[in-house]
Amino acid sequence: MKLRLRRNQKSGILGRSVTFTLDAFVDLDRTEAELVRKYGLGKETVYDSESRRKHLDTMAQTGQGRAGVLRGLTALAMATLTLRITIDSLTSGQHIETKNLDELLAAEAAIREACEKVKVYLDTAATCDGREEVVEV
Repeated sequence: MKLRLRRNQKSGILGRSVTFTLDAFVDLDRTEAELVRKYGLGKETVYDSESRRKHLDTMAQTGQGRAGVLRGLTALAMATLTLRITIDSLTSGQHIETKNLDELLAAEAAIREACEKVKVYLDTAATCDGREEVVEV
């Protein structure tokens, strides 16, 4: 597996602000791609930002009635604006835009962490063939 990262920037209207962008792509070799297909790992979430989880929790805890529904919809909308990474999103390319470098670096760290998790998944899936592992404790 190879992770390709591309950082860039673009200027806002009249050049007054800068938006930083990060594009991340994961290239799987043939064996890795086959394991993802065979075990249906593409939709597997390998990273979910803390703020996304909080918004989804808020949505789940909203009450009945107009105010509860409105609060739930707001939380859902906010959750869609936060970072969720799946194996499919990494292989098809993950695009992130942010207004500051701290967020850019945090997103890049999250993507690297997600790739490590994908690698563990694939290594584990490759051993699901009846072999025995002996672990000395």
